[in-house]
Amino acid sequence: MYEGRLVRLRAFDNSDLMKSLAYANDYEVMRGASGAILYPSTVDDAARAMGQNTSYTAGEYQFAIESKEKNEFIGQCGFTKINWKNRVGEIAILIGEKAFHGMGYGSDAVRVLCRFGFEELNLRKLKALVFDFNEAALRCYAKCGFETEGVLKKEIYREGGYHDVVCLALFRGEND
Repeated sequence: MYEGRLVRLRAFDNSDLMKSLAYANDYEVMRGASGAILYPSTVDDAARAMGQNTSYTAGEYQFAIESKEKNEFIGQCGFTKINWKNRVGEIAILIGEKAFHGMGYGSDAVRVLCRFGFEELNLRKLKALVFDFNEAALRCYAKCGFETEGVLKKEIYREGGYHDVVCLALFRGEND
């Protein structure tokens, strides 16, 4: 539905279920994406989560990321929180298909998502929270024009230690 150079952001469909479950159960993929305890998901968990990602969900907009070249589901992105009064949206992205890591698919998806946030939702600011050890995500957001606003010190516990969370932001008109 919304297209970039490499990706298409579209609604989830039933054919995405098993790949989505595989991504959720891949520690390497999830370690930098979720601050929750990384606990195995079931098919029912994945189906329930996917069922919540519909056009009828109020206040949260989630998209499946599909490669344009292969029409293949490779991840997901969307708005995790929107503050309508202040017109600020928090975004997140996950490229679950490892063959597509480091090839520009993530930054293309972020650009399309930003365009949706600014042009369709009329937001003025987009923000992202990134774990300091997730260097690929930090590079991706920087490539899309996001700048560091601050750091939440020792905010997340992962792999036996506490890590910082980097707060990034992009204002409308700064990614043109």
